[in-house]
Amino acid sequence: MADGLVAAAIVPGLPHLLAERDPAPSWTRLADAVRVTGDRFRDAGVDTVVMVSTQWFTVLGHQVQLDPHLVGEHVDENWYGYDFGRQRYDMRVDTELASGWADEIDRAGLQSRRTRYDGFPIDTGTMTAMGLLDPARRLRLALVSCNLYAGPDAMASVGAAATASARTLGRRVAAVAVTSLSSGLIQRWICPGEDHVTGEGHEQWDRRVLDLVTEGKHADVLALREEYSAEAQADSQFRTYPFLTGAGLDRLGRGELLAYGPIWGTGAAVVNWMQEE
Repeated sequence: MADGLVAAAIVPGLPHLLAERDPAPSWTRLADAVRVTGDRFRDAGVDTVVMVSTQWFTVLGHQVQLDPHLVGEHVDENWYGYDFGRQRYDMRVDTELASGWADEIDRAGLQSRRTRYDGFPIDTGTMTAMGLLDPARRLRLALVSCNLYAGPDAMASVGAAATASARTLGRRVAAVAVTSLSSGLIQRWICPGEDHVTGEGHEQWDRRVLDLVTEGKHADVLALREEYSAEAQADSQFRTYPFLTGAGLDRLGRGELLAYGPIWGTGAAVVNWMQEE
């Protein structure tokens, strides 16, 4: 089987997808779609997930996680009073690929920062996504931070560096962006059944962008990114999309929207791309 990028996905990172008591219908649909995504990765023979999460953000350089075994318990700073507010995590990091990724980032003229220390604060988005994608912990992981000042060209270079490292090592990888779409968070406590996408025009913008995403019109999505960010408060200015395009989305098939819906007022979606046979 060929190595390099064989799959990609956009998945949400808010922990509401893990709710067991009275979840909103959209939370359940989105969580099920992430689980399906993980099944597809394993069926495609993915070795390692290369991931960027908007909830692991930095302002200096691009941090790459090099701890081979991330294990612990996390209490979410916002949702600690809910059943989904505490998570145990246990993830294996592909440190060989991650180290090569950092080297490739440096070669691209950017600055990587190699991160390894006990108790590093793993973000909610990473652990939520991996807990649903890979509950049996069969896949390895490589993580990079989301630099809040990185432009689309830099993010594309970071994505390209991931797949360059994968090809060097003969790895089959899936590139995953953990992100919300519109981010109009409801600013009060609600019952799950009240959840809806807030913000005037936010859902329309989400669906407009998702239509372009699934049609493979990557240049159009990138051209709309700043306007989308301004009009719908796109999470981290949707800078994870250039990461995915840089990793090689154009080498995969058409995108498939598995689910879309609200998470506490934000817009969330699960989109898959798979290598065509």
